Amino acid sequence: MQAKKSIFVVGDKFKDFGQHEQVLTLKELTALLQTSDHAELKNVSLIAGQGISEADVQQIVALSASSSNIDTSLLLKHPARAGMSTTHKRRFVNSIISTPRQLESDVFEADLLVDERSELMNDHQTGQHIQGMILVEAARQLFLAVTEEFFIAPGDHRDYYFVINQMDVKYMAFVFPIGASLRYEIVEQSLANPERLSFLVRITVQQAGVAATEVMVKFTTFLAEKIKQKEHQQAMLTLAKQEQNLNAVLKHSEHHAQEKLAA
Repeated sequence: MQAKKSIFVVGDKFKDFGQHEQVLTLKELTALLQTSDHAELKNVSLIAGQGISEADVQQIVALSASSSNIDTSLLLKHPARAGMSTTHKRRFVNSIISTPRQLESDVFEADLLVDERSELMNDHQTGQHIQGMILVEAARQLFLAVTEEFFIAPGDHRDYYFVINQMDVKYMAFVFPIGASLRYEIVEQSLANPERLSFLVRITVQQAGVAATEVMVKFTTFLAEKIKQKEHQQAMLTLAKQEQNLNAVLKHSEHHAQEKLAA
């Protein structure tokens, strides 16, 4: 029996990556599926890459239903996207990770799930790899989701505010628009006060067995009602200082102009 050929399906914005023989963009695949005999898709297994949405997957499955030579089983194993409440997003397409899974007490994992309609891909996509800032955003969403899911008590419905104290990013290899995962390891944690949780974590983006990006993040979680008051006070202080600075610059400019006239 002939082995099935794997075809990775990626969003249309990853067209540069689509030049590879085993990759098709969503637009290219849709065009092939709309032909009468699916001649170019015999004995293939379709695999979801980055850029496509849950609706895209359902469309592909529906268009493939008439052909017994197209295997869509791996498409249907697409992991569930993390909810907007845990990633702190208002649009579902901007959640770019799966629901996190706990592997050990201090180790978690999630899949990278980039929807090409997300905010970070609205402008443009250059080259074949996923842009570095998208990976940083995925890491940010993961520490939010892990904390929300596993460290804030289920019955605690109060709002929490996350503050990044430090973030260091190291890029070791390109990440391409196919399957990738994020490994989340807690290096240090302070949980004594449930209204103020502190963490130092290492998040590693992995693809094809290679650690491609490492993000070290130190962050603190506060009760929103407390941090908002401090934030407001600091905002007022900063505005007052900025006004003083602007007035000083204006006085200096006026004095300099008078000196030039006198000369």
